[in-house]
Amino acid sequence: MSLFNFFKNLFILNEAYKCPAESEELFYPKHVLGAYFLFTGIILILLYIPCFVVMLTSKSRNPAFRIMIILAVFDMINLSVNSVSTGIFDIFGISFCQYPRLIFIIGCIGDGTWMAGCSACILLAMDRCVEINSKFFLSFLFHKNYFRGVQFVVAAYWFYAVMFCKPLLFSAEYSSWFFDPKIGKDPKLYHNIAHTVNNLVVSAATTCLYIYMCLFLYYKKGKVNNSMWVNRNRNQVVLQAIIICSFHAAAAYIYVYMQFFYSPKLLILLGQLTWQWSNGCFCIVYLTINRSIRSSVRNMITHNTPQNTNNAMSMGGVTSKSVPTKVSQEIVQAAGNTVAVITHANV
Repeated sequence: MSLFNFFKNLFILNEAYKCPAESEELFYPKHVLGAYFLFTGIILILLYIPCFVVMLTSKSRNPAFRIMIILAVFDMINLSVNSVSTGIFDIFGISFCQYPRLIFIIGCIGDGTWMAGCSACILLAMDRCVEINSKFFLSFLFHKNYFRGVQFVVAAYWFYAVMFCKPLLFSAEYSSWFFDPKIGKDPKLYHNIAHTVNNLVVSAATTCLYIYMCLFLYYKKGKVNNSMWVNRNRNQVVLQAIIICSFHAAAAYIYVYMQFFYSPKLLILLGQLTWQWSNGCFCIVYLTINRSIRSSVRNMITHNTPQNTNNAMSMGGVTSKSVPTKVSQEIVQAAGNTVAVITHANV
């Protein structure tokens, strides 16, 4: 059963998703946990909106910047599912069987958007590798003509994942989303193999690309400059990247594990929290690390003249004026770019 079949059957779910009558009366309200998800979800989206507006109004339209805009859209959609919708359903104790059609549609959108965001993450990681090494073997993907096709592939993958993959379905008993609706039928009926392959491939690919970037930065830094200034910026970027990457890797592997094996409630809750923050931490990084976006957001709110964000945003907030030498500038640009890559190391 997919969203395409759901529409084709005139909003009627097949037998695998039909709930027994008694399950429609089971509610599991969790007011505190629900309030947490709802409140933090709204806050994260509100923090993300001005960052998104700044990116949209910037004149920069290089490939990496376009991918960042796409990822911002995916993040806000996912936050509306894994935080706002989760919070509302938790507060009222609503599970799949109470509102099967609504939750089915939301689950299709959430799962499909997650999978499409994963493909964009790999592209962003590849682009950053190209920026630090122009001889990277996939650099041709980011040439103007090829990149149009790449964007089309990402859009097509999103459409496929939303319309033709099995959805995540909410269970208030566990405060999380599962492919199995928990109505007493064989869990194998609901396995989403496409989601599993997506998570494993993206986690492996982004991890390899991240290791490549770090090794390249260390190698290049050691060759050209050993100043405390460069070392401090490099270490900060690597530390932030590792912290952010942890959310994505944890969410990816926990949700794969939950689909095939028994999981205790604590692990399920941990998976839900890591999914939430794998999308929400991006705006936090923008507003705390990227000085250019942070200052542009501040200027937009206070109606001051905005600063030029064309280059600085893709450099993680390190402007060229702050770089003491041309060689150091290349290193810091490469290091700063790592932040945006690992922010979506993914799920």
